[in-house]
Amino acid sequence: MRDQNRTPFFDAVQSYIAKNRAGLHMPGHMAGQGVHKRLKEFWGENVFLSDLTEVEGLDYLHRPIGVVKEAQELAAEAYGARDSFFLVNGSTVGNQAMILSTCAPNDRVIVQRNSHRSMYGALILNELRPIYLEAEEDRLLQFQTFPSKKTFARILRDHPEAKTVFLTNPNYFGISADIAYYVEKAHSAGRRILVDEAHGSHFHFHPDLPTSAVDAGADMVVQSTHKTLAGLTQTSMLHLGSRRVDRELVRTTLTMLESSSPSYLLITALDVARMQMAVNGRDLLQRAIDLAEDARHRINTIEGLFAPGRERSRSDAVYDVDLTKLTVHVSRIGLTGFQVEEILNEDYNVEIELSDLENILAFVTIGTRKEAVDAFIEALEDIARKRRGKSSSLTSPPPIPGIPEMVLFPFEAYYAKKERVRMEDSVGRIVAELVTPYPPGIPITVPGEMMTKESVEYMVYMRDHGADLQGIQDKTAHYVQVVKER
Repeated sequence: MRDQNRTPFFDAVQSYIAKNRAGLHMPGHMAGQGVHKRLKEFWGENVFLSDLTEVEGLDYLHRPIGVVKEAQELAAEAYGARDSFFLVNGSTVGNQAMILSTCAPNDRVIVQRNSHRSMYGALILNELRPIYLEAEEDRLLQFQTFPSKKTFARILRDHPEAKTVFLTNPNYFGISADIAYYVEKAHSAGRRILVDEAHGSHFHFHPDLPTSAVDAGADMVVQSTHKTLAGLTQTSMLHLGSRRVDRELVRTTLTMLESSSPSYLLITALDVARMQMAVNGRDLLQRAIDLAEDARHRINTIEGLFAPGRERSRSDAVYDVDLTKLTVHVSRIGLTGFQVEEILNEDYNVEIELSDLENILAFVTIGTRKEAVDAFIEALEDIARKRRGKSSSLTSPPPIPGIPEMVLFPFEAYYAKKERVRMEDSVGRIVAELVTPYPPGIPITVPGEMMTKESVEYMVYMRDHGADLQGIQDKTAHYVQVVKER
């Protein structure tokens, strides 16, 4: 067992700074000497001193032989993986590296439909032919979770040609699948299984959280250290869990996809975040769980609001729940989640993670202050009180549309000649853009699919009720690109 108190990369950075060398190398600010005084006064000197590159003693992310190698080996042991790679381009690059290092161009690949848009980018980059796994829907909260076990078994049986499976678990709201079942089922059918676990980087470190895909034996797992732990934004990790993947191919794929000038600030943050969780993770997470559970109880005493917890688990749409995520169902007070988020921002100085038509979502992490949770709950109490007795003008949203017919593969539509049409006039046309309400970044239509009346109605409703439709060029979301007819 390695000493998880060690922070080899952070120590090497501090050691290099202490040498006070005459620097004649990148970055151009030269240890902060060229930085404008306003920024330097605000950020402080150590940020710029630590913003280093592959100087003597600090190793190189894409060919590690020293302190980066040791830091990644410590991470692999801490997370229970065979190998771990530090990522400085977020989980987006991890998802794409997983797919590009396990699939050849034109391969069939089984992918969970409600996956992050980065996965769809990988399908296009590698010219892959997807087979979609449709997810179940939590009808109360109006969002998708994960494919049913029956659907998963059927797709595996019907598509023996697809040797790789890509799943997303948990979803943005912390709803988790029985990931051990999916891993075992995929392996017994001779498939590799890749898991986007961006929102589960903390799971491994506390027994009251859902099972991590790494612990379940998945072949590759991506986790966003910055989302639920104490990494800086863009810090993530890619864990290898088996010999079914080629480690060297994964490394070279990351070299192609990631920056050749990785931020040493981000690598340092990953090194320290790993140490923090390996040494104190259980205690830190226990505090976060206790804080969230207390908040959930208090919210459920507010008339018109509902904050679901683990009591919703073991259903068709929900297997387990991340107790640190606070989902609050708000439609019973006659407001959309978008409206509640705006009110929290403008009237109460409270910033949450996201909102949708029916819900708002607040994160409770190892860094959350009780004062912030108290301010959040007091604001909700006041909003709900002011809404009592008021009528609602909300109409029921249309159902989440099913997966449209795939006429072209995503890469074929992406590279095809396109034209722009009004959203309402796109029915029956082949979509050439990824249309994605954001957050959480789950596509409604994918390039190559036939636009349906149901998809248009859903997207127009979302747009008109405050959702941001990303992936389309038209900023007003009134127009969408379709494949040009011959």
